[in-house]
Amino acid sequence: MTLEREELRDDWTVTIAGDQPPAGAPDGIAGRAVPATVPGQVHTDLEREGLVVDPTLDRNEDAAGWVGRADWSYRRTVDVAPRGFERVDLVCDGLDTVAELSLDGVVVGTTRNMHRRYRFDLNDVPGGAGERELELLFESPYREAGRVAARAGSMPGPYDEPFPYVRKMASNFGWDWGLTAVTSGPWRPVAIERWSTARLAEVRPLVDVEAGEGVLDAHITVERSGMNDLDQDGEDDDLVLVVTVSGPTVDGGTTRQRSRAQLTPQSDETVVTVRVPDVRRWWPRGYGEQVRYDVTVELQTVDGEVLDRRTSRTGFRSARIDTAADDVGKPFTIIVNGTVIDVRGVNWIPDDVIVSRVDRARIEDRLRAAADMHVNLVRVWGGGVYESHDFYDVCDELGLLVWQDFLFACSAYPEIEPIRSEAIAEARDNVARLAGHPSLVVWNGNNENIWLHDADGWADELGDRGWGLDYYLDLLPTIVDAVDPSRFYTVASPWSGSESLPANHVDHETHHSWDVWNRVSDEHYRDSVPRFVSEFGWQAPPAWRTLRDAVADEPMRVDSPGVVHHQKADDGMGKLARGIAPRFGAVDPGDLDRWHYLTQLQQTRAIATGVEHWRTHWPRNTGVVVWQLNDLWPVSSWSAIDSAGRLKPLAHELRRLYDDVLLTIRPVAARTSDAVPADGDDRSGGAAHPDRAARDGQAAGSGELVDTLSLGVSPGSFGHAPIEVAVRSSRTGVDSVVRVRRVSLSGAILAEATLPVQLPSSGVAVVSLPESVGVVDDPTNELVVADMDWRRAVWTPAPDREMRWQPARYRTTVTPAPDGDGHDLVVEAESLVRDLLLQPDRLAATGTVDRGFMTLLPGERVGFRLRGIGPAQVAAVDEAPVLWTLDRVLMPDIQN
Repeated sequence: MTLEREELRDDWTVTIAGDQPPAGAPDGIAGRAVPATVPGQVHTDLEREGLVVDPTLDRNEDAAGWVGRADWSYRRTVDVAPRGFERVDLVCDGLDTVAELSLDGVVVGTTRNMHRRYRFDLNDVPGGAGERELELLFESPYREAGRVAARAGSMPGPYDEPFPYVRKMASNFGWDWGLTAVTSGPWRPVAIERWSTARLAEVRPLVDVEAGEGVLDAHITVERSGMNDLDQDGEDDDLVLVVTVSGPTVDGGTTRQRSRAQLTPQSDETVVTVRVPDVRRWWPRGYGEQVRYDVTVELQTVDGEVLDRRTSRTGFRSARIDTAADDVGKPFTIIVNGTVIDVRGVNWIPDDVIVSRVDRARIEDRLRAAADMHVNLVRVWGGGVYESHDFYDVCDELGLLVWQDFLFACSAYPEIEPIRSEAIAEARDNVARLAGHPSLVVWNGNNENIWLHDADGWADELGDRGWGLDYYLDLLPTIVDAVDPSRFYTVASPWSGSESLPANHVDHETHHSWDVWNRVSDEHYRDSVPRFVSEFGWQAPPAWRTLRDAVADEPMRVDSPGVVHHQKADDGMGKLARGIAPRFGAVDPGDLDRWHYLTQLQQTRAIATGVEHWRTHWPRNTGVVVWQLNDLWPVSSWSAIDSAGRLKPLAHELRRLYDDVLLTIRPVAARTSDAVPADGDDRSGGAAHPDRAARDGQAAGSGELVDTLSLGVSPGSFGHAPIEVAVRSSRTGVDSVVRVRRVSLSGAILAEATLPVQLPSSGVAVVSLPESVGVVDDPTNELVVADMDWRRAVWTPAPDREMRWQPARYRTTVTPAPDGDGHDLVVEAESLVRDLLLQPDRLAATGTVDRGFMTLLPGERVGFRLRGIGPAQVAAVDEAPVLWTLDRVLMPDIQN
């Protein structure tokens, strides 16, 4: 009989365990059985019953803190009768975190790791078959962490919470973008599986392409029931494995390839190879199609009876990372199907602090938004979780390469038991689980642990105690090599490739750039050209509506308690203020609207400065990965998408910055990349370090409706320094012209030049500008605009607070969209219009717009597509602060 799986989703209750609930728990909770959702975590059940407040709103975080210090008992009745099968297993795909499992009080097993799967044989559990009470008793993670900490000693790091001592989602304990909400519960499915003779214990389909032929090596392990019928010789029967791969052919047809292997009773594992002639390859987004093939693995008896079956999808591609030394140092170049990939990435954190609430629909929404930004790589950061198959499946579908961290972040980690054994089991389980996904190309040992160990002097506190280095240098690479040798392993992020070099050296492999934001202004991104930037970022608050819904302060000010509480970075509000002041001037704390607009603008400007500089220094730099894509609660952070799924202006700007062709204006001095610190150690330091974490565009064409994604500003070394145009093309050559205009703030064209841009193949073209447009006469009354096709870049030679802005004059027209999908707002400029921002979420919670900051010259028009705005709100679309320009924000008394 084929294996049967029965998921245990219904009829659960959860009860606080023990007679003395922790301080802060509500009266009457002891002994109260609450209906429970499985998969789920206890916070959601308690909130539904009114027993805990939503910790993401206002300052409720502390009021809900008692939940993480309690023990919780999940119960339901379960039928453990074999129903004609030889084995009955309890299968737990994810338990958060320290749990004891029992049937009618008889212990079945224990767990202490959120990040791995568990299986328990119920056949030998005393009490017999039939209806039994199943209990999952979850102990407070704090108690387990305390026991381990007492034996391991203190583990240095930037945070006080005990996440290094328990194998649980670290960011449940708070981060510099996250609240503390320590969860418990069966966060992934719990099931009963019944089977006979044997089952498929593990299937690892590893792929490659050899001379145009797809090669799938299915590494298969089976488990036998131990109760098989014996053949006439008194031995177990052989088993048969059949692997079938089906999918499209190059001529538009369908291929179906099959291979078989036989397992004798003396063997429980083998490799079955299937070859697919003329295979269609899977490519990263922007480089080709994401062709996938169906893979079916069947475990059969010699008589053809199917005992177990696994189905999945995979893609055929070759992947490697080049770190061979060159004349600069060591690159970090991702190569897929023999093609060097220009990496344009984002860092991913858990999309909810209560991670069981994240379903496929939400994952798909976030990742499709990233794909629309021209992202082609997502780094799954090491303080979260190994995501569900849904996450990697969507990445496979969209062509988003995945860089996967092992879950060690920003701390020393004990190497004693039970942590060491759990680390081994966890790593092996997840490397095997994710092996079939073509999107996954990198396994990374840890996030910043080696860098911070050296930079922050952890050795003084640790003495001779292990702190995780053995995991990263020996244990984890050994597991990857044994379980999935098709993937590249890197020791850390950042990592220079050698213990003899500083981990964060700009000339060697991967780099985190956090001096900008923490210590210096964003023009300092231009001080060096790291080989591959795997983290950098700048903060801004969430969308206005998201912040307003999360904070009930009246009046809501920059310094009001709720707004400040929704900022977790060390001196985060001070850094936001210090980022705004040099460019835009100080903001009155009482003027939240003005502060909100300028922080969004500063975030886009800062990220644009870094991305433009690094991408136009290809091939010395081969990738940038911005911190961060998403949020797990309504917070001021480095994200491009806030926790409600609303796009910040940064998201629209990334569409320009990550396009295959990037047009920039930069100071001539930025052409060289020799200004690199001698040791390359650009660290942020200790608790001030964010572990996370432009301008939007317009187009050219006088009097035309501009069809563009975003207009970028690349502000930098203010003054009279000469500038140049740089064009980065990722995949093809460029044969075009760039129109460069020096424009007064009144909108008058002071000088103009049209210059050829010729790039025979992918790379960077640098266009020298004549002095008439390449040097401004009056930096407070001029700017430079460059247009190529629909792309535009804008150069502001002086800080905006020193510019002599004039009132923006424009006309607006709002009409229903011709296709019935929302409304079209057209803005026609009568003067220079600088940094026009439309925020329809201020009118309606469902309001969205397809562009961020826009800059127009006189006579130009641009269209915005508005969605989620009802007829009653349309009339207010052009009112401030729904529609705002920089001149009105800097000079509030100006009236258009």
